[in-house]
Amino acid sequence: MDITQACALEGTGIMKKMLLSVVMLFMGVAVVIGLPSCRKNDQKGLLGIVVPVGQEKVRKNAPYVITGVYEDSPAFRAGLRPDDRIVQINGAELEGLEYDHIYNSMLRGPSGTKVTIVVERKGETMVFDVVRGE
Repeated sequence: MDITQACALEGTGIMKKMLLSVVMLFMGVAVVIGLPSCRKNDQKGLLGIVVPVGQEKVRKNAPYVITGVYEDSPAFRAGLRPDDRIVQINGAELEGLEYDHIYNSMLRGPSGTKVTIVVERKGETMVFDVVRGE
């Protein structure tokens, strides 16, 4: 299904059921940051990554891990990869923050704006500047 087909289904409830199925598949802990909005007034830019959401909080034994990166997305082009552990966003440490807060308030933002993401990958700390896409 392409985005035009998905947008055509948005008002029918079918997309909600499809997305609910995906969330249930991942037991409610993963969503896609990268599905374009069908609404013209949605100012949220896309990164193209799959990350946890929900009421859980980031802890040492429960890190905030990227579970997927869409090919040719802003995150992919910047160098982010699945299994990267996000430890900072725009200079803010994530430990103790709720997954929903990280997703809604730190990763999402207006298209064309930059977000600096610090990750740990195989014991190495890496910094990525990602420009949110449309």
